[in-house]
Formats: sequence, structure tokens, C-alpha cells
Amino acid sequence: MYGYAVCPIENRFSLLYTFLRKNKKKKVMVFFSSCASVKYHSDLLNYIEVPVASIHGKQKQQKRTSTFFSFIKAQAGTLLCTDVAARGLDIPKVDWIVQYDPPDDPTDYIHRVGRTARGEGGQGNALLILQPSELKFLYYLKQAKIPVLEYECSWDKVANVQKQLEKLLKSNVYLFKSAIEAFKGYVRAYDSHQLKDIFNVATLDLQAVAKSFGFESAPFVDLGIGGLKVRSRKSRIR
Repeated sequence: MYGYAVCPIENRFSLLYTFLRKNKKKKVMVFFSSCASVKYHSDLLNYIEVPVASIHGKQKQQKRTSTFFSFIKAQAGTLLCTDVAARGLDIPKVDWIVQYDPPDDPTDYIHRVGRTARGEGGQGNALLILQPSELKFLYYLKQAKIPVLEYECSWDKVANVQKQLEKLLKSNVYLFKSAIEAFKGYVRAYDSHQLKDIFNVATLDLQAVAKSFGFESAPFVDLGIGGLKVRSRKSRIR
């Protein structure tokens, strides 16, 4: 079944964390929009004892190949990846495709969810996570004749790990620096979206985005997008 969940962006990580914990006995692929985001979430999830593997374009080919074949052989597990790194890989069994970052267009959506046909009994599932402001993307899926149903989020059952995540980033320099690169990578990827009427970086709530990466408030960074900068001193490591 293909579906989507409406999630305020600042709550995305809590939703992903809960989902992966619940489906730890399944085979899951999670798609991100940048290499930096894959790396950060892999480091973070493994640190907090949610085992995941990862492939992205900045890894050496040997590393990607080794990780890929380990994932194929495993009965269960989670693989974090970018579109480019996963493109063309013949993965024989996937139970869930999670699109943590939205695809660029319906074609990319199809490429991602096509892998679910290899799930148990050929009946895999797909979850697309959208902000309320991104729901117009469903119109493009409908135009491409891609049916999706809405998954209702039971927020009382979603583990709220935000405070613990913020505390962790303040105390762990490595994760803090990795989170900054992931934050920048996400915003830059958002800026490169083709569907500007939906994915418009100028209307993106950067403070809320920062929270989804574990910051109390947005870090002081130059995003490299037309001089766009985020200024905040509160999120620096104390």
C-alpha cells in the first residue's frame, strides 16, 4: 500500500525514530535528499541504538557495494540512502520504503516505491512524509495516476525524543557538526527542487527545519543560497 503522512517538519525525526523502532524486524529503505543527511542520520540512529546501514554518493564504491550486499543478505534491517546511490540497485526484498525527504517529482517517486513490489508476497508498503505546506505534491501524483492513501498519525504513540536529541547535540561535538552539514544539505536540496510552487525555500521555516535535525534553534550558518544565512547563537555548543 502506498500512503503519506502529514507531519510538521519539526516532528519528523520523532516520527522516523518511532517508525524504525516499530519495524525493526522488517526490511526498510529510507530516502534522503543529500549525502550529508544520510551520513548524519546514520551516525545519530546508530549512536542511539537504532541500527541502520547507509549508502550515499560520497562513500567509496567498495564501501557502498559491501553495504548493499550485506543489506540484500539480511532478513531484516534499515538502509538509509540517496536517490543517486540507490539508483539501479536490484534489491530483492523490501517491506517498506520511507520517503523522509520528498522526491523531486512523480518520476522519482515511482523509482523509489518500485522497490516495494519485492516485499513479502510482492506486497510492500511506502510512506511519504509531507509537511502541511507540501500537500499539493499529491496533485502531481494524482496527475501521474499514482494512488496514495493517507496514513493517520497517532501522535500520542509517537515517541517525543526532541528534548533528548537537543541535549545530545549540545554534548556531542561530532554529531553537532554532522547535523550542521545535514541541515545545510537539506536546505540546498530543497532549493534545487523543480516544483517551486510547492518546495519553495523562501517560505521554508528554517527554525522548524533545524529542530528536525536536533537543534534547539537554527545554527549560525551560511547556506550558500543567494546569500541566505541563518543567524542564531542559542544552538552553539555550550
